[in-house]
Order: sequence, then structure tokens, then C-alpha cells
Amino acid sequence: MNSNMFFSFNRFYLLLRNDMLLNHKKYLLTIAGAFILGFIVLYTSMPGYVHKGDFRFVFDAQRYTTAFGMCLLGLLAFVGSAFSELSTKIKTSNYLMLPASTFEKILSQFVIYVLAGSAIFVIVFWVDAHLARYAILSNLKSVYNEDLGPDKSKYIEVFKYSMLLIKNKYPAISYWNWFEGLAIIFGMFSVGMYFFSVKIFFKKLRLIKSAISLIAVVYLGAVVMTLLSHIFYPETKGFDISNALDYKLPNGLFNFEMWLYLSAYCVSLFIIPFGYFKLKEKQL
Repeated sequence: MNSNMFFSFNRFYLLLRNDMLLNHKKYLLTIAGAFILGFIVLYTSMPGYVHKGDFRFVFDAQRYTTAFGMCLLGLLAFVGSAFSELSTKIKTSNYLMLPASTFEKILSQFVIYVLAGSAIFVIVFWVDAHLARYAILSNLKSVYNEDLGPDKSKYIEVFKYSMLLIKNKYPAISYWNWFEGLAIIFGMFSVGMYFFSVKIFFKKLRLIKSAISLIAVVYLGAVVMTLLSHIFYPETKGFDISNALDYKLPNGLFNFEMWLYLSAYCVSLFIIPFGYFKLKEKQL
């Protein structure tokens, strides 16, 4: 096999350059929209009124994590908007005729929508978190119109990405271990890759259909687990699979936890080639 037919750096660079020339305005508008929406989410999540001296309900790491999760939905929607050229027959034909291999087309979309999108998201969220905190603190008031004094800044903590490593804060601060942390990262990556790759199979309303298909896959998994529960635990009634979920493996993990970890770590290994061969099939 001629490796130059599979990947050429010069051809890949020209493909990226062509995409940026055609869609740079769309990307700039998307970044501006993400900045505004992220600011709104954080600003509306932070308290406008507080009880003086009461620091039990400060805007802390857990609340930042919740806001971060909400903003991740925006990143997921952006990743799911990849391969916009496949939306109509004419655009699809023009895109498939571009002088680039299937691998280069997949990789270019991955670089723009996943790598660059994630990097910009991290920067935008950090800036939004600090701007929203500054805006709230400048107008923060006590419910009884008392002067909050020098402790005003304590009601909203300064955002740092290390906050996302905190698993629980009460009764004592505990952090995700490396195995759990990587599982969360790979799990989010797998969901993103699902929207990135599966939408190639659809022609219209691709993002919506991808979301519906993901829900269908989750329900199908639940049905399979229910059937297995009925086979191995005859006392199971209906969809009550608590007996199967409570089974503890020799490694100390419950079987449901093991299933989640395997899904997080391994699903993307199948989804990405899935999308690659589907796009290749369109070109043949």
C-alpha cells in the first residue's frame, strides 16, 4: 500500500487551510456564542444575595463542576456539528471529491472540532468563570443590606481547574483517583466520538438523530442487563436488576462499575473506526 495515498502532510495542511478559509466566520461566531453562553450559565449560577458571615453555601468547587458539566453540552453540540459538508447531496459530492484521503478528512475534522474545540472551550470557560465572579462580586449584596466587608470575596471561590479533581468535599475533601479520573475523561471522549462519528450515517437532523440513537443504545443496554439478570437470577422481577448490580467481583468492583469502566475506556476504540469506514464507504 502506498502510504502517500493514506496520508500526506502537505495534502492534510491544504485540507485544513481550505476548511479554515471557508468556515472561519462560522468558527469565530461559534467562539463568541460560547463565550456569551458560558458567561450567562456561570453568572446565573452564582448567588446574587448572601447571608453575612454564613459561608456554608459558598460557590465552591462542586458548583463550578456542575456549571462545567452544563457548558460541556455546548462543546458536545459543537463536536456533533462536524462534517457539516455532508448535509446535502451537492455539498456531499463536492466534499467527497476533495483531493484528500478518507483518513485525512476524518483527521482534519477531529483536529478542528475535537482538539481545537476542546482547547478553546477550556480557555473560554476559565475566562468566563473569572469574569462572572468579578461581575457578581461587584454587585453582591446581603439579604439585609449589610456591608459584607473584606470577606466579600469568600462567598465565591476563585476558579481553578484543580477543583474538578475533587470527588467529595464533605465530611472531608477527597479526590478522584487516577483510574476514576481517566475513566471520566475517556467516558466524555467516548460520548463526543459517538456524536462525531455516528452522525455520518444520517442525512438530515443528524445531531438530533445521533442523540436519539444514543438514548436508544443506553436503553438497549438496560434491556440486555435485564435479560441477563433474569437468566442468572431467576428471582428477578420485571426490570428490578438490583441483584445483578450488587454482585461484587474479585477485584473489589461491582459488576455495574466494571461495565461502566469498560465502556468508558473501550467504546471510542470501536466508534472512531466505525465512522472512518462509513465515510470511506461514501467515497467508494
